[in-house]
Amino acid sequence: MSAPDDPRLAPLEVPEAPALLAAVLELGRELHLEKGERELVDTFLEALVQLFPRRALAIRVVDARSVDAARCYAFFGVLRDGVEHDRVVVKESSVIKTRLKSAVAASARLKIDPRWDSPFRNIASGFAVPLVASGELYGVLDVGYPLGLDATATDEPLVLPIANQLAVALRNLRLHGDTMALRDYQARLIDHANALIVGIDRGWRITVCNKALLELTGYQRDEVMGSDLRDILPADQRARLTRVFAAALRGAHHDAVEVMLHSRRLGRVRTVWSIAAIGSGGRQVEAVVAIGQDQSRLHELERQIIQAERLATLGQLAAGVVHELNNPLTSITVYAEYLLRKLERALADNTGAVPEAADIEKLRRIAAGAQRIHRFARELVQYAKPVGTEVEVVDVNAVVRQALSFCEHLFERARIELVVELDEHVPALHAVPGQLEQVVINLVTNAAHAVEDGGRIRVRTRREGPDQVAIEIDDSGPGIPVDDRRRVFEPFFTTKTDGKGTGLGLSIVKNIIEQHRGTIEIETSDQLGGARMLVRLPPAQ
Repeated sequence: MSAPDDPRLAPLEVPEAPALLAAVLELGRELHLEKGERELVDTFLEALVQLFPRRALAIRVVDARSVDAARCYAFFGVLRDGVEHDRVVVKESSVIKTRLKSAVAASARLKIDPRWDSPFRNIASGFAVPLVASGELYGVLDVGYPLGLDATATDEPLVLPIANQLAVALRNLRLHGDTMALRDYQARLIDHANALIVGIDRGWRITVCNKALLELTGYQRDEVMGSDLRDILPADQRARLTRVFAAALRGAHHDAVEVMLHSRRLGRVRTVWSIAAIGSGGRQVEAVVAIGQDQSRLHELERQIIQAERLATLGQLAAGVVHELNNPLTSITVYAEYLLRKLERALADNTGAVPEAADIEKLRRIAAGAQRIHRFARELVQYAKPVGTEVEVVDVNAVVRQALSFCEHLFERARIELVVELDEHVPALHAVPGQLEQVVINLVTNAAHAVEDGGRIRVRTRREGPDQVAIEIDDSGPGIPVDDRRRVFEPFFTTKTDGKGTGLGLSIVKNIIEQHRGTIEIETSDQLGGARMLVRLPPAQ
């Protein structure tokens, strides 16, 4: 009985050796790293279609060591849904022939089975060739046959050399991608490094210039890259630096090379560099890299340290000043008050020589001036004191009550209404009790000085979240201008004009709070309309 006259059942064409060899050679000429994965796979699929017509062809690109989905490419065949997530199935003989690494063969992405797992719809006959290069699996090539036909025995050994070539091409593509990714990663590291970096080749051309250096100098990248380094060196330092870089190109290494760079924004900037040669395996210098630091930041820190040292010295000096001033100040205060009371009595009794009112006013000013000097000396001593070490577990409400008891005279004299709202459930603090009292006293005193007669002050404690205790002091005064809020904690800065303050109180407060790992903020009181001092401190653990 003869076969039906159906072209679909006609024998499949098998490529002859010369045609196969020519195709392999042509593929080798067409391969280059500029091709992407899709273009590369399409090149192989077109060659396979010409050599093996009427077959269903599929190439699945996978990474056997990851769980990423396969990237599937098909020709003359429709892939099943979800095939990109399937395990790759290959025969054990294919694993042996391709020398697949045992670790890859045992991975969850691969399954060893003698039966072919078709990736196509309605095609059950065919075979798979693993795409292996250097023992790593880069994918699988599937060949399927129309219903009733199967040429596995003749096709598989002919497909194998093309599959090997495809595997090598995929490996090279991946290695190229990894190399480019590594290069880009290293370039990003250099560009975002917290240092000034510049590199030159043997021809003095700048090949590396990172973001920090561009931002410091104000140059654009395209102005610098490819330029001759000698052309952009400062004119007054060009000869010296040229000798340094020339020595580096011969293999020398230099540390602590000081360079005054020109910055378009900052003028001349002092920098310090380390300059080193980069050589190949044969020890020949291929490039020079220089890594520098902007010293202007260091100089700013030095300036701040000097200022802090001056303040510390001032505080230490104050301790000695107080000892020299306390005794005469005490005498002046006592005698002035004695004479003031005596003259007031004489004036009231109208006995003897009647003092003039102007003399009494002079005595009042002597007493007020002496008291102010005395208070200033005390505050200087406190400013100079080191932070106490006797930390205790303290009840913040008890500290606030004690501090307010010291300020009662302020409220009575100025007829200030005091509102106290203490949260009885507020947790205890680790603090130096006397210092915490001083914080409250200073803040309440400032508030009292700010309000007019008949004004209001509110003192409040509360828990703020799980890890903070808040102390709030609000007043009904005029508030603190926004521009002054940044400066009120500076030593000797004050907005008071009537001799009520020395400008050290808030500076002392801030220092104490920071030593207790807390913060202080100035806000506008939403209830009283004046200033709100908000202190936050961590509770005892």
